[in-house]
Amino acid sequence: MNKYLSNGRLWRLCQKELRESLRDRRTLFTLVLMPILVYPLLSMALQRLVIGSVTKTKADPVFVIGAESEDTANQLQGMLAEARLAMDRGFVSPITITRTAEPKSSEAAKSTPDPDGSNQPGLDQLPKFDVFISDQETLSKALRDGRLDLVITRMNIEQVQLERGTVPVYEILAEFRQNDSRSEAALSVFRLATQMINDFQAEMIRKGVDRKLPVAMTFNATGIAEREDLSASIAGVIPLVLILMTITGAVYPAIDLTAGERERGTMEALIATPAPRFALLFSKYVAVVTVAVLTALANLFATWMTLSFGGLGQALLGKNGFSVWVFVQILPLLVIFASFFSAILLALCSFARSFKEAQAYLIPVMLLSLGPGLVTLMPNVQFTSLLGIVPLVNILLLSRDIMTGQSSMVPAFAAVFSTIIYACATLVVAARLFGAEAATSGSQESWWELFSRPKKSQMLPDAGELAIYLAVLFPMFFVASNLGGMIELKGSWALFFNAAILFLLFLLMPLTYSWYRRIDIPTTFRLGQGTGVGEPLWIRVGRWVGYVIGVVLLSAGLWMVAFEAYLLLESWSLAAQLTEADKQKLKADFLAVPFLVVFLTGALAPAIAEEFFFRGFVLSAFRSKLSAYRSVLFSSLLFGLFHVIAGSVLSIEKLLPTIILGLAIGYVAIQTGSLWPGILLHTLHNGLIFGMSRFTEQDLAKWFGDDTKHIPISWLCGGGLAIAFGIALVFVSSQRKRFHEDVI
Repeated sequence: MNKYLSNGRLWRLCQKELRESLRDRRTLFTLVLMPILVYPLLSMALQRLVIGSVTKTKADPVFVIGAESEDTANQLQGMLAEARLAMDRGFVSPITITRTAEPKSSEAAKSTPDPDGSNQPGLDQLPKFDVFISDQETLSKALRDGRLDLVITRMNIEQVQLERGTVPVYEILAEFRQNDSRSEAALSVFRLATQMINDFQAEMIRKGVDRKLPVAMTFNATGIAEREDLSASIAGVIPLVLILMTITGAVYPAIDLTAGERERGTMEALIATPAPRFALLFSKYVAVVTVAVLTALANLFATWMTLSFGGLGQALLGKNGFSVWVFVQILPLLVIFASFFSAILLALCSFARSFKEAQAYLIPVMLLSLGPGLVTLMPNVQFTSLLGIVPLVNILLLSRDIMTGQSSMVPAFAAVFSTIIYACATLVVAARLFGAEAATSGSQESWWELFSRPKKSQMLPDAGELAIYLAVLFPMFFVASNLGGMIELKGSWALFFNAAILFLLFLLMPLTYSWYRRIDIPTTFRLGQGTGVGEPLWIRVGRWVGYVIGVVLLSAGLWMVAFEAYLLLESWSLAAQLTEADKQKLKADFLAVPFLVVFLTGALAPAIAEEFFFRGFVLSAFRSKLSAYRSVLFSSLLFGLFHVIAGSVLSIEKLLPTIILGLAIGYVAIQTGSLWPGILLHTLHNGLIFGMSRFTEQDLAKWFGDDTKHIPISWLCGGGLAIAFGIALVFVSSQRKRFHEDVI
């Protein structure tokens, strides 16, 4: 494989497959003609939908108001009865109050927002209000969900003594939805009614009419979080169309380059060439992804042109519209999704024996893709962290939030990282199907053969098995990380729960998977002694003494490097932003837990579980294809990425310190050939970090001086020397070993 790559043959093979794909007229149709035809028609349909929604709402504006109590509703009704009297005198049009058992949802009207009442609606648009009575929490939720248009949070009446007697004065406080046209229209109507009552009262006083009307009505409204209305729902259509067009662009190349070649009889001749089968599949994968990305780019450009010059961009996506920055952000998401779905298409088509059979496989997949896509069009579907690991839904919701300017970091990271992992795992499955006997004509093997337990054992897992395992592990780990916060465990129970999750996902599951796949467990997880076979006992003991002392020296310096790396990222505003009160509360909760519990669950348990997985399964999988130190680098990067996720928070500040620790432990694992020194290093490192964090600033000032936030230079220099001596001691202790055949 490496020889094939070094000679540039893989690149030439990719060019050949891509040229054949671009010659297909069906590919050119989806690449060029579809964007030209679809997007102008879609633009006209959206314009008609927006105009029709506005017309419908203006024809029958019925607003629903929430009130806390029957007394507030009665006061509200009495106040608006004065508006009826004012209408009779020519001040305002009729307003009718009715009672409803439940707040009724209504389509959001698309009109000019007017929270300050500067552009009041016409007087003929005030037929009636419905009043819904409930508690404040229910009212606020109904307002956010769009079932209420306005909530009266408080309605005070004060008695004011005037020359002609005591009269009531109304003070009204309300809440409305910001940037929701219907809620803002109800606000404007209500403000208009109160203003006209004030004008009517002033006129009555001027004419000397002795009536106990309020001499003044004050009305103040507070905007709450925006609700996704018609524009957000329509904005969700745009990513769905882009995704479907990207899928369409990849369908015909995937079928033609696999099932099509098999049907034409050219696949057997291609497989008979000296090129590795994975190289053949990868060249086809590159061709399919390239066509899909070109299709996505053409459709995205057509969308940008349509929304920017067709007048719909600002109407659907806000004042910035479909800007160039949105274009730049959406394009990588489409590329990632194209990579993922192209692998799915190749996996299915590699199993098909004819063009029609491949189409029969892909039609259900296309229909299933519409289901998650339609979910994103439902009102009030929020892009949460858990939805960030759901394929297709995550890219659609992230694209929608980018277009509307509401994207957040944690779900975005989950969406991108999980989709990349899914793409790698699916490509591995496609490679196995492409090279399996089940892919040849006349075979009766089934899909299950791909996942059945192999008959022969193997020394190490390969990179493909790692990709498949990560595709299962990451969503489970992400859900488990958020589960602790959802069930609201506190103190020691939360720490024990996290330790149990680590043992399950990073220790028991990899061991079970390795047993099922007949992978050699002692070799994969480095459970040997790390000493030469046949060496005298005193040499083995001396070697282990060197390992232990070297690891202790490494841990004594590494915790300082990790701490300063954390502060560096925090100074770049990459850490989770917490208030000082939140930090003090977290530290108080942490100090309330006994240190023994912290050490067992935060230092020892993660060290054992994570080392079994990252320096055992992961490092061995990379080592089966790469050199030792490249394997250490890639396993350390993966180690750092998994530590970035901390429940519903994206802890980017942990990335660099964790990678540094991973590099050090990986070096120890490679040099010693054993997992146990790395477990000791990991345990001591975490224990020192947790131990130092339990000291107060007064205690640290005795050691560090005035600056208790940073480690003194003298300490850092000493830590650097400890790291250097630790590395040297581990290196020297691991030399001149008479190992048996060592694949590690």
